[in-house]
Amino acid sequence: MRVLNVRVRRPMADALTEAVEAAREVERRWWTERRKELARRAATEDLPVAARNQLIDALHVEFDRLREAGTLVGTRTAYVLPALRGLLDERGWTARRWRPVPRQRRGRPWGTHDEVFDARVALHLPDDVGELLVRACYWTSRPAVAKLQAWYDQHGDHWRGQLHNPAAQWRGAGPSHADLRERELLIAQVVTTGKVLRQAIECALTNARKVDT
Repeated sequence: MRVLNVRVRRPMADALTEAVEAAREVERRWWTERRKELARRAATEDLPVAARNQLIDALHVEFDRLREAGTLVGTRTAYVLPALRGLLDERGWTARRWRPVPRQRRGRPWGTHDEVFDARVALHLPDDVGELLVRACYWTSRPAVAKLQAWYDQHGDHWRGQLHNPAAQWRGAGPSHADLRERELLIAQVVTTGKVLRQAIECALTNARKVDT
């Protein structure tokens, strides 16, 4: 399991929490109905303990199947995962093999903009999905990131194109409007895990609304 934290705006976080709680209530009703049915059958057929345990195990297997199919989605991860898998397929990332990401220093990801996020969502993704997402984002964005790094070397190490660290080497003057437009175009080409996960959350919420209507 790979845990990825995504920064989102509060309305999105609240909408996801509300949707997951509704889905969790569906799961509770599912379990209640199945347990009542199991209890009636056990009483009617006078099933031995071993047979009852087999029925309970079968319930858990059925639950896992429905969770995997995206029918029962009573956690944030389960709710978002089908939409995320769909996005990975649409981008053509699932069909490719991606090299591991080189070791990097921690810090603000390249290509992040000055958007304001005031909430976080933690998603516990299966190892294969989480690793695929991280690798695909890195290698897809690598050409644009290299150009961004060169841009910052010329115009300043701050992500707004200003001199951020007085001790840093800075070889250029302040960026022109054309320079800033170039930076925006490069940033748009960078695909971060946060961008993909926010898109997956929005897709999951939108798909649920379509089903409700």
